[in-house]
Amino acid sequence: MARPIFRLKPTSDGQMELELPQQNKTIPDHPDAKKLDKRNISGDDFSPLDNGRRCTDCLFLILIVCSWVAMTGLGLAATGIVPSQYIRQGDPKRLVNGLDYHGNLCGITNYITPIGDDVIDLAKAYPLPSGLFVCVDSCPDTTTLDEFICEYEVQHEIDQTLGTAAELTGSELTNNNSSEKSLYLFFTSQKQCSPRIQSTSFLGYCIPSKPLEEVLLGHSPLSSNSTASNNGTTSNNATSVSNDSTEKKSSSSNEAFDIIMSDVHNVRYVIFGFGCGIAMALGIAFLVIIQLPCILNMLVWSMVLLIDAGLVFAAYYTKGVSATWEASGRPGNEALALYYGSYVLYGLAGLWLMAILFLRKRIILAVSCVKEGARAISAMPLMTLFPVLQVLCLVAFTIVWGVYMAYLASSGDIQASCMCPEDYNYDVSFGSNDITPAPSPVSTIGPTLTANNEDNFCETGCFMYKELSFANNTKYAALYMIFVWFWTSQFIISLGQLVVALSVSIWYFTRDRTKIGNSTFIKSVGLISLYHLGTAAFGSLIIAVIKTIRTVLTYVQKKATKSKLRLATVLLTVLKCMLWCLEKCLKFVNKQAYIQTAIFSYSFCKASRMGFFLVLRNALRISAVSIVSQAVLFINKVFITVASTAAGYYYLDTYYGDQLNSVMAPTLLIAICSYAVSEMFDEVFGMAISTILQCFVIDEEMHEPDDRFAPKELAGTLDSTQQKYKKKKSSTASIGIDK
Repeated sequence: MARPIFRLKPTSDGQMELELPQQNKTIPDHPDAKKLDKRNISGDDFSPLDNGRRCTDCLFLILIVCSWVAMTGLGLAATGIVPSQYIRQGDPKRLVNGLDYHGNLCGITNYITPIGDDVIDLAKAYPLPSGLFVCVDSCPDTTTLDEFICEYEVQHEIDQTLGTAAELTGSELTNNNSSEKSLYLFFTSQKQCSPRIQSTSFLGYCIPSKPLEEVLLGHSPLSSNSTASNNGTTSNNATSVSNDSTEKKSSSSNEAFDIIMSDVHNVRYVIFGFGCGIAMALGIAFLVIIQLPCILNMLVWSMVLLIDAGLVFAAYYTKGVSATWEASGRPGNEALALYYGSYVLYGLAGLWLMAILFLRKRIILAVSCVKEGARAISAMPLMTLFPVLQVLCLVAFTIVWGVYMAYLASSGDIQASCMCPEDYNYDVSFGSNDITPAPSPVSTIGPTLTANNEDNFCETGCFMYKELSFANNTKYAALYMIFVWFWTSQFIISLGQLVVALSVSIWYFTRDRTKIGNSTFIKSVGLISLYHLGTAAFGSLIIAVIKTIRTVLTYVQKKATKSKLRLATVLLTVLKCMLWCLEKCLKFVNKQAYIQTAIFSYSFCKASRMGFFLVLRNALRISAVSIVSQAVLFINKVFITVASTAAGYYYLDTYYGDQLNSVMAPTLLIAICSYAVSEMFDEVFGMAISTILQCFVIDEEMHEPDDRFAPKELAGTLDSTQQKYKKKKSSTASIGIDK
């Protein structure tokens, strides 16, 4: 409907008077704000398959492909395959290999120790009692008190001491194992040596299988010999019993992880079967159950009434507590605050009840949309497996992306720093000795390593860590890589939404729905891949930009927090919250745009406009459907997770109870897997519900009652309100809330 023009017209005496609207002077309404014209679709029938489908937003498809090519170029430069003067070559071992107590990077730094070893040949970091590390060639595979690992200078001193003693006595002092061991144990008590303890190699570090105290039990460097001679066999027996007890305790502690992993390995197929297979079957069963008469209505209205009852109960309980506190003479205004709070809760309960009464017809419509969404997915069950393909694609991309990022992240300059519990910014005061500082790494292409090889290192109780600094080019490259990951991940999600929207819209706009099946879904995948990859790239680009900006703000906020700039930190937090809200709004708009693209083959911009005005014309319907769908999706998530976990626990306890040490770990994994399946299932179900609602509104606006595609239950909702709608149609503005 066109809007009449009201104007102020000057009179002869200089006053202004209102000029009445004229029939022939009107402002035309925005074309996208009008309800859909029934004449826009040619032919006797309408189908998304026969709607002149064409390629949309091809430029953005080219852009995302170019972004992948550029990402590959950066990755090849970081790996050194393609030489570059702007991006340094990295080495992921620089990220995982440990630092020795001088700050040398094991297996990387070219530094000759006082005992003649080159750190570049010592790839593993072995822990000392001080908490610092020394570089060794490999992790010990056995535990022994006959061999020790010491600081380089200490080992050099021990070698010199033993050699000097041998020269003075004219014999090999090293043959006296007791004296040599006492020397090593003395330096062990000074936390400068450690016996060789069986260790597991993990990311460049040696992880001992036993604590040092257990290995050294009964071997004090000052009293072990005298104690042994005085107590004789009694001491040996006591030590033997003590060692046996400690060994049992250590074995129990260290084998816990192996026991859990053994249980998981033995029932891995059961975990996969219940966590994935049974969970997926329960999701399909839930769709069937909610289609039964009265089931979904009972669930939805029960939750609605329970919320109101919960508010009333909370108000009643709060008021009772307030009276109790007042009677007991509780100081302060807490009782009065609770008293007024109870009336606030009563008010919220009343508002909720009025809102439900006002939205009752829309809730009935929402329940119908949920049912039809369930029927659509039930007709194409293969649709529920599409998120698995999305996850696999994202994992494959992330693996390649992660390799490139590992090389890029390891291309910076590394400096060893100390961190102490008393002060995060602990400043170590280094002394000096005759040790030559470590030179730069052998590679001239790679970055440099700043290592402090003086005789001063982190104090006892502190630990050493790596600090990386990057050139500006590397920082920009990393930011670009993060942006590409955001874009690609959102692109994969957008493709899934488009595929579900097209599949469900085809189901809705088909007269004979018995022809709909998994083949329809497969055809939808092909159509989206052929025509609408660009639209998915466009929509995902917008979300990726917002996410990248939020990432930059998070980085800046971290710097501001470290610098104790409180005002800047607060402002950045507010900006991040605003961007989070903007991202949520844009995701909602994108979803509506994808549905428009799936139905009418619009480009992203036009689809966004059409979807926005459609939502605006039907705001109450959209609100009601959102509330109901979220409630149903939550019930579905709880149903799948709890039922799968309970069934898995019963099966494991019944058939594997005697074979497992505990059923808790496998049961927990079943719960995690089933929850992940429910999340993917809800993503498909939620998109199907939104698509059904848009199809319903489009069907209502585009077709006469006798020509509509609405299923029986939805058609009944239309018929009950159609007469009232026609009465209001002439007086309703072109952009307004629905009936």
